[in-house]
Amino acid sequence: MATEQEYDEIIAPMLAEVASRCKELGMDLIARVEWEPGESGITQIGIGGSSGIGQKMTQLAAHCHGNFDLLCIEAGKRFDLSQTVYKAAVDRMST
Repeated sequence: MATEQEYDEIIAPMLAEVASRCKELGMDLIARVEWEPGESGITQIGIGGSSGIGQKMTQLAAHCHGNFDLLCIEAGKRFDLSQTVYKAAVDRMST
């Protein structure tokens, strides 16, 4: 099994280089690397207001570290869920 030190010393610098090149080209990047269950590192660049919904959702999921409840709560704070099946189901359960 890989270690955090290996991630920090080998993988993170390579990802930082890729992220830098993406930035130069006007691309967004989010990368989540897991070296063992529950242990991960995230490299990201350029995720902002002009980013697509898929990239924003990927960033949010990466930062929720597998916590589905947190993902749903944070998605509700950041995105308009009013027309989603998820919102309709939550509304039905709360009545």
